[in-house]
Amino acid sequence: MKKFHVFLSLDSEENWINTIQEGGYRLDWVNPYLHCYTFQALTADDQFNPYTRLDFRDKGMSRRDYQVYRQFFSDSGWRLIAGSRHGGIQYLQQKTATSDRDIFSDEQSKASVKRRFGRFSFAYATFFLTYVFVYWWMTGNINFLDIKSWYLTPGLWQMQGEWFWKAVLFETPFVLMRVAPLFIFLIVGIYDLCRTIQNGYR
Repeated sequence: MKKFHVFLSLDSEENWINTIQEGGYRLDWVNPYLHCYTFQALTADDQFNPYTRLDFRDKGMSRRDYQVYRQFFSDSGWRLIAGSRHGGIQYLQQKTATSDRDIFSDEQSKASVKRRFGRFSFAYATFFLTYVFVYWWMTGNINFLDIKSWYLTPGLWQMQGEWFWKAVLFETPFVLMRVAPLFIFLIVGIYDLCRTIQNGYR
């Protein structure tokens, strides 16, 4: 079973995953870029219903350090089902029913993960929104709320009939290449800003 979902906080993502798992499924894989989650139904041979926890790394690790990281959790009864040594969210799942239900030993460690996630989101929000502002400033002759201003062909909107549609169809791909990145960066920037607000930035 595949599901798509977008989250603003690690807590809400973790709770959503475990709610689905409580319904008789096990998280098998995550594609964090597409926000796609793959679940498998538990069978009669499964010994227990696993629990999933999330960790977040804002910095990359060497192959050796990442192996140590994975081994540390494995020794504690958790297996890494999705994640990267280059950073980002790490998805950890219980290996046995006797594994502790939490991967953190204290509240301070939990708060530290949330702060890292908030700072990471803030950095990306700053980058994307700065790009939007600079792009808008450099193309001051374009009103991004006025579709007509996106087309630069002189006299386009005075044309009629077949010539008008040919001109519009010819220029539209160039318009999309010119304007689409702005809206993509704006949406992603606002999304990361919301994640920063949701998780805190300290």
